[in-house]
Amino acid sequence: MKIKHFLALLFLGFCVDFVGALFKIQHWAGADLLLISGMALKALGVVGLLLKLLTHPKLREYLNW
Repeated sequence: MKIKHFLALLFLGFCVDFVGALFKIQHWAGADLLLISGMALKALGVVGLLLKLLTHPKLREYLNW
């Protein structure tokens, strides 16, 4: 996957998390599911982004690993 895909996952996670927070404030059903899925999307986006950045050859050259 490309970096833009991981950034899209991260953005989608923030959007779902925001909607889940609104559901939680209004005491509507499904808020817990939205918050958990938003957190999972954000975690996948961050982990994928870090893996993609740390395995990039120019970063290894820059950090002298």
